[in-house]
Amino acid sequence: MKTPVFFGVGVILFGFGYLHGQKNIKRMERQYFHILYNLLNKTIKVTHFQHLWFLGRTPFALFWLGVLIVLNWRCGLIAGGIYGLAAGLERWIKLLIARPRPFTTFPEQAIMLQPKRPTDFSFPSGDSFRVWFLALVIPAFWGLAWPICALFWGIALAVSLGRIAMGVHYPLDVISGTGLGIVSAGLTLFVWQVLGLL
Repeated sequence: MKTPVFFGVGVILFGFGYLHGQKNIKRMERQYFHILYNLLNKTIKVTHFQHLWFLGRTPFALFWLGVLIVLNWRCGLIAGGIYGLAAGLERWIKLLIARPRPFTTFPEQAIMLQPKRPTDFSFPSGDSFRVWFLALVIPAFWGLAWPICALFWGIALAVSLGRIAMGVHYPLDVISGTGLGIVSAGLTLFVWQVLGLL
């Protein structure tokens, strides 16, 4: 996939998440959250999502960035720098918007099922950002075939849906976090290509 496509898709998804501020959209999103939360918990055991939980965590992302630095320091430092900027943006947006998490807004309807209780705000999903960043950057670094890339993307999708299933994120949190991950991964790949590192 070409890097302009990554940018386009990522920007659209990242921006789409901001619709949660619209009154009607917010009401609809809450309904969709409850539908997805109940559907995912009835059709897929929540333990599956809990087992994948660590794939969206900061230590996991930093580990793989460290691996990239060891294998190719220029690629790794570029990926790490762009990841750091995107992570800072994600943190700043969380503090600026200060959206409460679903399990605190609807404690009687959405139980917090994540292995560790989150202490930050809900929008955007940092876990979705990190897992999608890795799901695009890691296969590109190794030049993996499309079927393997699709497997990475499927895992990233499962991790992202798991945040809804575990009651810690709304759908638009996940969509926006995914967009941020795709944009930052696209920027990383673009810089790698410009510098002739891919």
